[in-house]
Amino acid sequence: MKNVTAHYNIYFNAREQLKESKLTIRNSREDDFSQTLSIFPLPDESSSANEEENLNTVITKVNRIAVEKYDSKWLDDSFLLLAEAEYLKRDFYNAIEYDSYVSITFPDEKKNKIAAYLGQVKSDFALDLNDEADSVLKLAKALNFKYQQDELEASQAELALRKNNLPEAIDHLSKAVGQTKEKYLKTRWRYILAQLQEKNGQPDKAAFNYDKIAKSNAAFEISFNANLSKIRITENQQGKEFDKIATLKRLLKEDKNQEFKEQIYYQIGNAYADKNDLANADLFYSTSAHTVPGTVKQKGLSYLKLAQINFEQLKDYKKSQLYYDSTLQYLPKTYPGYNEIAVKANNLQYLADRLNIIDDQKELLQLSNLSEDDLAKKLDQKFVVKTALDPNQNSIVNSGALTSIQDFSASNKTAGTFYFYNNAALSQGLSSFKQKWGNRKLADNWRISDVSLPTEAAKNGNYPSNLGTGVDADISTIGENVDSLKARFIRTIPYSPYQKFQANNKIAKALYEIAGFYKDVLKDNLEAVEAYEAIVLNYPNQENAASIYYQLYRLTAAMDKNTSEKYKQELLEKYPGSIYAKTILDPNYGKDAELLKQKIKDYYDAVYETYKLKKYDEVLKKIDDLKAKVDDFKEMDAKYAYLKSLAIGHTQKAPVFLASLNEIATNYPNDAEVTPRVKKQISFIEANQTAFNLRPTALIDQDGNDYLLDRPVFVDIPKIEDKKPEPIKVVAEAKKVDEPKQEKPKVTEPKKEEPKEEIKPVEQVTKIENPAIAIPNNEVGKEAPIVPEVLKPVPVAEEPKVIVPEKPKAIEFTDNTRQKYFIVIDISDPKQNIAQPFSKLSQYFYSKFDPSSVRLVIRVVGGTEKFIIISGDFYTQQEVQTVSDDLNSSLPKIMEGQTNLYQKFVVSESNLKLLVSKDAIDQYLKFISK
Repeated sequence: MKNVTAHYNIYFNAREQLKESKLTIRNSREDDFSQTLSIFPLPDESSSANEEENLNTVITKVNRIAVEKYDSKWLDDSFLLLAEAEYLKRDFYNAIEYDSYVSITFPDEKKNKIAAYLGQVKSDFALDLNDEADSVLKLAKALNFKYQQDELEASQAELALRKNNLPEAIDHLSKAVGQTKEKYLKTRWRYILAQLQEKNGQPDKAAFNYDKIAKSNAAFEISFNANLSKIRITENQQGKEFDKIATLKRLLKEDKNQEFKEQIYYQIGNAYADKNDLANADLFYSTSAHTVPGTVKQKGLSYLKLAQINFEQLKDYKKSQLYYDSTLQYLPKTYPGYNEIAVKANNLQYLADRLNIIDDQKELLQLSNLSEDDLAKKLDQKFVVKTALDPNQNSIVNSGALTSIQDFSASNKTAGTFYFYNNAALSQGLSSFKQKWGNRKLADNWRISDVSLPTEAAKNGNYPSNLGTGVDADISTIGENVDSLKARFIRTIPYSPYQKFQANNKIAKALYEIAGFYKDVLKDNLEAVEAYEAIVLNYPNQENAASIYYQLYRLTAAMDKNTSEKYKQELLEKYPGSIYAKTILDPNYGKDAELLKQKIKDYYDAVYETYKLKKYDEVLKKIDDLKAKVDDFKEMDAKYAYLKSLAIGHTQKAPVFLASLNEIATNYPNDAEVTPRVKKQISFIEANQTAFNLRPTALIDQDGNDYLLDRPVFVDIPKIEDKKPEPIKVVAEAKKVDEPKQEKPKVTEPKKEEPKEEIKPVEQVTKIENPAIAIPNNEVGKEAPIVPEVLKPVPVAEEPKVIVPEKPKAIEFTDNTRQKYFIVIDISDPKQNIAQPFSKLSQYFYSKFDPSSVRLVIRVVGGTEKFIIISGDFYTQQEVQTVSDDLNSSLPKIMEGQTNLYQKFVVSESNLKLLVSKDAIDQYLKFISK
């Protein structure tokens, strides 16, 4: 029964899910056909991240077989699925461990044994471990099994390429193409074979293989590029110069390519872009994006190219933002780099919003100077009523559109007579549908909507152009809508001097923000200078004038020294009392203020150390003493107030503590770090007033009245700390580190870390080791001279001197607890395969935590150690230590029957990076045992 449930309830479903992720990752890959393709392309980081949740589900399911149904005959298959899932997640060391486990533990399973070897080879290639891949390939070849001979030949071809042996790679890849039955691999490998044959001076064979791909039923992109390559080889052999653009335009006219027109337009755009002909590139990308019909993804790719051209070459950021916005609408979220595109679009939205403010305010100022008749004419032009005689237009058109995009090509406007083959008819029908129904989503009961048409149109961002009705609309209703829009618009025109002042001030402020955006985000100093100069020229009395002159002085220094000097003099003459003028005249100006600011931060660290020692009265005294000497806490006011409030909480009853928290919320409403936390604490205390009133002081370490709280446990006050860092992927060195013999590490004192601007977390500390603030010691790091042993001379023969190797410097580990921590299980048996304990550990943590929030990775350290590194939503040292302690009771059972040569410890992120050898591990264990 176990075999049945393991197969059909678990393994089958997990395998199907894995196939979905594998296909998604494959389809999101973008190949560069101008370069030799990869035989085994790596999963893209972005695509792997998008599929991580699905892959974690696969791992969770299959781990049930590994842990609960370990006597099932599907155990080896399950470990192979685990290996492939880890490979797709780009955890290649994990994949190697699972594949190695299968190849060693199941020698009689021939099919899975060869699959495990080949899976290990792919992971070795991914990690550039070519020697290891070579060794495993020899083992696989020696088996002489009939299974997966195609992948074995392809792996040997990849190894030959890495050794720059082109003929051998061609030989193996030719066999792989002949042996594989998978269509995708046959097509891909044949294309790579043709590329290699071209490089090897075999154009006839290359053209033959390109032609086979072009005539096959392969995907458009690879088939299309194969056809181009075949034409290029043929024309070169005929002595003709290959013209890629002319060839593409010829292909565009062929009937068999009509369904691929938008992709061919895109390729023509690429060809023009390669020649830096941006005007034609823009034309063909735009034509590709607007070809009807067309694939959604291709539209997204075309818009992306248009966005990149306008952003990088043309510096038209406003138009670029619109294209990026369109890109996000059409590209799938699994597309590599989708998140980066979204970030750039959001950044450019900031710029576009301010450019729109400038355009709008300029237009309103111009309209304010017109006579009533001229204004009426302008408004009639701005809001044009279209009747049913022109069904291709929306009911109301705002002539002030921001951009104009290329229309459909002529070839798109003439098509067959059948409606669905006629692109022009399709376009007209779509336009008419939108006029009548709006931009509705494709869904059941699409006619039924709780949202009125004008509201829906506004939501779609087409207001007012979508406002109105279709061809059967009542013209008087449309007129009423237009009149209403005109009246609303007229009310925004600035007529009074104050209104005009406000409009000009909005323009100046928008220009100032745009200039800063160019300078700091886009790193475009020329555009920044232009924006700043526009303010100086048109709005000389802008409130930030001194700052603007200073920025112009700094930005033009590298462009034109005379211009820079001019702005410097204007700043000194017009704004001599500004901090910018003082900074120019005295380079040391402001350093005293910075020094005081640093002292206040250092003092905070010292006061916090006192708080950790539970000397709460002394904390209150120190803060009061500082306040008596310094009026301004240099942006540390809220932090000092909060630390003081915590000390009050440990010495006073709940009402006094609550009053101090309320005072913080009142005095620092805009503080984004302290105030939100304080408000949560106020709400919590108020909700648990009874329990708090029973306490001797508001904050205590243990409380027998916890059962009265709304929550099971109230652990002091939530910590204030920086945002939790993202889980990191720690990659240790895989190569063996040579260690000097007969050496003892010299222990040195750790250097004092520079204080950081942050709020210390409030911890419940039972024992504080070395609480005092470290004082820099100039003697740290000095070494005593090493004196070699003096050897007495022997009359017969002179003995060589004994050279004592220089002692290695001790590694300086940090005891900074303000960072992410990990659990590490160190297995000191390099020959031990740890796939089974790794699987059991995965099952253990997945049963206790959300699989998407916990991560286990294997790392080889120094060639002698294997680390299993565990990280998750437990970040702080205290949290990680708790999880580690909970693991103690289960770990012996997890490691049972594997090895006794293991140890577990907790390590911070910065210290983990230092553990690159056995010697470093030993030093760290001594460090934490102190």
